[in-house]
Amino acid sequence: MAANEADTPRSSDFELTQRAAEGDMKSFEELYQRHNRRVYSLCLRMTGNVVEAEDLAQEVFIQLFRKIGSFRGESAFTTWLHRLTVNQVLMHFRKRGVRLEQTTEDGEASSIG
Repeated sequence: MAANEADTPRSSDFELTQRAAEGDMKSFEELYQRHNRRVYSLCLRMTGNVVEAEDLAQEVFIQLFRKIGSFRGESAFTTWLHRLTVNQVLMHFRKRGVRLEQTTEDGEASSIG
């Protein structure tokens, strides 16, 4: 990290969303760098499939790009992004007619949906 980067205060997610909504691609890229692992991990937990999780994580960021202007900052950005991710995965399951299985605390699989 360059010395001037260390001196620059880190922008909040809300500030980045506002700038990204105005077309600032650097701000969108920063949001991606901060949150892509979290989104991928959630997709992987929900699907249990690496390839589907990669595809869905990409779809989530496409949706984020389209909808970033609708984030109002009333909740944490991570909460909003989590909901966007869950909705994207659930929509994927509905389209495919796939049953979502959820693992219980004792490791048993139970069907939901």
